[in-house]
Amino acid sequence: MKKTLTMLALAPAAALAMSWAAQAEAFKGDTITLGTHQDLSGPIAFWGVPVKNGMQMAVDEINAKGGINGRKLELIAEDSAYDPKKAVLATQKLLTRDKVDIMVGMMGTPTVMAAMPLVLKKNIPHLFPLTAAEQMYEPFHKLKFSLFTPYGTQTYHGTTYFIRERGKQKICGLHQDDEFGLNVWRGGERAAKAAGLEVVSVQTYKRGATDFSSQVARLKADGCDFVVMGTIIRETIGAMAEAKKTGWNVDMMGSSASFAPEVAMLGKGAVEGFYSAGQTPIPYYDTASAEVKAWMDRYKAQFDKDANVQAVAGYNVITIMAMGLQNAGSDLNVDNFVAGLERINGYEDMFGSPAVTFGPERRLAGDEVLLSQIRGGRWEVVKKGIKY
Repeated sequence: MKKTLTMLALAPAAALAMSWAAQAEAFKGDTITLGTHQDLSGPIAFWGVPVKNGMQMAVDEINAKGGINGRKLELIAEDSAYDPKKAVLATQKLLTRDKVDIMVGMMGTPTVMAAMPLVLKKNIPHLFPLTAAEQMYEPFHKLKFSLFTPYGTQTYHGTTYFIRERGKQKICGLHQDDEFGLNVWRGGERAAKAAGLEVVSVQTYKRGATDFSSQVARLKADGCDFVVMGTIIRETIGAMAEAKKTGWNVDMMGSSASFAPEVAMLGKGAVEGFYSAGQTPIPYYDTASAEVKAWMDRYKAQFDKDANVQAVAGYNVITIMAMGLQNAGSDLNVDNFVAGLERINGYEDMFGSPAVTFGPERRLAGDEVLLSQIRGGRWEVVKKGIKY
């Protein structure tokens, strides 16, 4: 009995020792191993594939220059297919079998939300997920860093702009009925309330929906003059096409999730006039700077595909992560790496994104947005640096 009690008493201490031993293994190898899960085969693979490519391009360029403080980077990407269960399995594999040092640039709000607790429990840095949900940096956790202006902040600033500058009065919403859609819609709702306006109508749809006739008919019947869209690509095109088909030319605005070249390219005339509140201008080769053109040429040569804003996002998450590693120095551990990230102050990329700043109590890079509109089949910036 005494032996049993002794073993039970020692069990928590042993478990704690094993936990700290596992944590201590981070950054101990000659290579810094990066893990990510992306949608490489599911409904938003048009985001996941170029994001992964942009990440790999940055890793390859860093390694070609000798790595970081003498250590090379290795990127291991798993396919989540935009499925939370698959994202959890992928993350478990990355943490236990691959023993990654950093999780970076993971794709999707529902998938990241499901997998993030596993990463933090392992004391592994959780950096720059490809979602603008507020949960990526709130509540504060020393290992959670977010690069993207939150969806709600995007739509709050964008909706406020339309209320103040365009005189919109009847604010409505159409969003996916999950945490992503709610994150987008809450910003529009908050802007309406701040302006003393009642929300006129809110319609939702299931993930993967293709028919928006009932939702658009309801919004039209309710007299909306501005619709905040918690949509991605297909849903944006479908809702806009339905509105145009009924002769309803209302102003609709999405978030960075719908701010992609595919919307303009695939939607064609149906999406003319659609707005999105995003962060980084979409690069077009004929109007890009010489530096961005050279980057686009390198991307094309490596992947035989044209670079897009998704590839920019992937490239940036690795570039900024690498700045934190460089700042940490050769004596690399989790605490030094976190401190290295916190020293990034006012970094501006070549693509025209808002400046990136972190700090001991700051885990969100910034909160400005830019408003763009589809005009003549491509995205054009309407206004930069919107912040209310």
